[in-house]
Amino acid sequence: VYGQVLIREAREWNRARARGSDAEGTTRPGTGGILFREGKGRDALFCLLKDTAGDTAAVDFAHAMDRLELPVYRTQSDRTALLIIDPQRSFTDGEWMLSLGPSGERETLPIRRAFDTCARLLEAVYHRMEVMFTRCPFPPESYGWDQRLEGILDAGQDYFIKPSNNVLMPPTNGFREWVDALMGQGIKTLVMGGCTLNSCVRVSACAVRDAFPTEGVDVVVDLNLCGARASNYLGSPQFDGMSPVESAILQMQGAGVVVAESVEWLM
Repeated sequence: VYGQVLIREAREWNRARARGSDAEGTTRPGTGGILFREGKGRDALFCLLKDTAGDTAAVDFAHAMDRLELPVYRTQSDRTALLIIDPQRSFTDGEWMLSLGPSGERETLPIRRAFDTCARLLEAVYHRMEVMFTRCPFPPESYGWDQRLEGILDAGQDYFIKPSNNVLMPPTNGFREWVDALMGQGIKTLVMGGCTLNSCVRVSACAVRDAFPTEGVDVVVDLNLCGARASNYLGSPQFDGMSPVESAILQMQGAGVVVAESVEWLM
């Protein structure tokens, strides 16, 4: 039911990189310049929250971003890998969204916005650099890629099964071996996005940062590629007045994860 899983063959990837080919997982040497840059993500999300979750959520989000002062992170695409967490239709038009009840469609709008941004990035970088994905084991009708990614990804695109919030679990899903192979090929930065920001992205980013030495790989979370339920951008007594999203960002930063307002991809 859940399709073929795990990593592509490392030896094929190594051969393709050695040849300098245009095959998936490689990047041709460039002459410099910007491969992809997505701006004004903060403003777009502010307007979206204002329309869907109300003025309070939008203002809470704006204040949180002002306090955090997150950077724009610049990275060379040929030395960076991209991991998108669970870009599945369940979160925008399936089981997970429906489980939220009548407010589900409104609550998931920030996730849809994040998947839109992921799709625009993939249109620019897919087949030009190393890109991987995770999937949660939802029922078949909710398991597939979000519709925004359809037509971009290959039919046989590999991915990691992630039954929990942690991309490293189960330990046999091939993720650790994939990161080891990346480091062996000189890829030192892993950029993460997807959903949800305060759950699977947070847990996975912290777990990856803890599992691999800091001199081996930098773990970067691109907020522009991430989404959470609209209500999770609203301040909560559970987090001493902070929103679950702001609390997640602070937890990732405390674990040594670089949290960026956006990532600028350089050739």
